[in-house]
Amino acid sequence: MTNTLTSSNFNTDTSDENGNKSTTAAREIAWFSLRSGKICLGKKPTAADFARLKGLGVTHLATVQTSEEDAPRIRDGAIAAGLEWSWVPFLHPSAVSPTDDVHLHQYLHELSQLLLEGARIYLHCDGSQHRCSLLFYALCHYCRVPSDSAYNALHSFGATAANNLVRSELAWAAELGHTAPRM
Repeated sequence: MTNTLTSSNFNTDTSDENGNKSTTAAREIAWFSLRSGKICLGKKPTAADFARLKGLGVTHLATVQTSEEDAPRIRDGAIAAGLEWSWVPFLHPSAVSPTDDVHLHQYLHELSQLLLEGARIYLHCDGSQHRCSLLFYALCHYCRVPSDSAYNALHSFGATAANNLVRSELAWAAELGHTAPRM
């Protein structure tokens, strides 16, 4: 199992007061190599982001949102750009929701399989990156990455990804990854 981080520029188009577009390197994508594939955490994509993500080598977009949070719009944009789309309808571990551990175990297995097949997955939720950070941490544990390495990888995605998670949430995610059956 290889676990490394690499970065690619994520360019954002901006316009000046005359409407002239310019491209700036406003964001980087940090890739974490896991199994034969790579995964990253990112912001919720806008309509203009899908083609850029495809151009950066993203093969799969994994949306950690409910249908009430624009998941269908994101699905349509991803598919139109030629990306594979996976939906992980997950609210939060402490939320009362129909998402239970059995479903989350299945999602971990599916993401793990995609990575085993060499996918480059862009994992996102909303702007907070809270749920996708928890899912990434659980996925690392599912793939037998030690907690300290998984936490360091989470920090490599930026302070927001790791610093907004409390110990009880990290413990929940680690347990989720460890208890998921190998299918």
